[in-house]
Amino acid sequence: MKENTSPEINSDSFKIETIKFNNNEVSVCPERGGIITSLKLNNNEILYLDESTFKDTSVSVKGGIPILFPQAGPITIESQFSDLKQHGFARNSNEWIFTKTENGFIETLKSNPETLKKYPYKFEFSIIGKFEEDNSFTLTQKVKNEGDKEMPISIGIHPYFKVPSNEKENIDFNFPGGEIIKNETEKWSNDGTTSINNPKIADQSANLEVNIPSLGTLIIVPCVEYQKIWVWSMSDKNFICIEPVMRDVNGLIENPEKIQPQNTFSASVNFKLK
Repeated sequence: MKENTSPEINSDSFKIETIKFNNNEVSVCPERGGIITSLKLNNNEILYLDESTFKDTSVSVKGGIPILFPQAGPITIESQFSDLKQHGFARNSNEWIFTKTENGFIETLKSNPETLKKYPYKFEFSIIGKFEEDNSFTLTQKVKNEGDKEMPISIGIHPYFKVPSNEKENIDFNFPGGEIIKNETEKWSNDGTTSINNPKIADQSANLEVNIPSLGTLIIVPCVEYQKIWVWSMSDKNFICIEPVMRDVNGLIENPEKIQPQNTFSASVNFKLK
């Protein structure tokens, strides 16, 4: 059965917040993990969304831009965080607070008794979405340590970009490390993951230029705080995930970013369609 890749949601269960700016549009669902369900740049939808998983709260949404906090990826070694699910708890929380701004939105999630059981740190985590004057879109993750002890994080975002399943092998990755992704197409397009270093770490001028059939040239600009780029997809599914994340698997335990008490950490990614 051909999968419905349209991100248009017709659900009475969840409220979708939509912000328009020039010829751009972003839609967000705060009560479904703060997920971005749709992002249109120059009137072109760039995201994939499986509507059935969006409506089914027993599963994680496959599509849009899920928010990964306090870690990206699974935790595969025994630790105090062994009870955290893959990609953390923010993507499944219904306690996000949403505010529209002139050219975007802010949504915020705060620690509570339930989060403290799995992740014993007091925090305020904000997602800031902003359309820029050049018709690009910037997504910023901001984490404030509201407690009195050092707080580890290894966060990221999980964009699903739409592409016909039979065209994945024709995607071009025009940036340092892109040849690794290209050579591992068979791996990442069949539920494996390819991980490379963020090319901006070695060269500040390097951006992720991705030519996606039927979509166009997508320019992804992750700041250096996202040290890794993960690429993943599933067989016969019409998407590719290109994920800026701070560390590889188990990063929350082995080499996390550490936020001092009352300090704030932030990291941003910009998306532009040419």
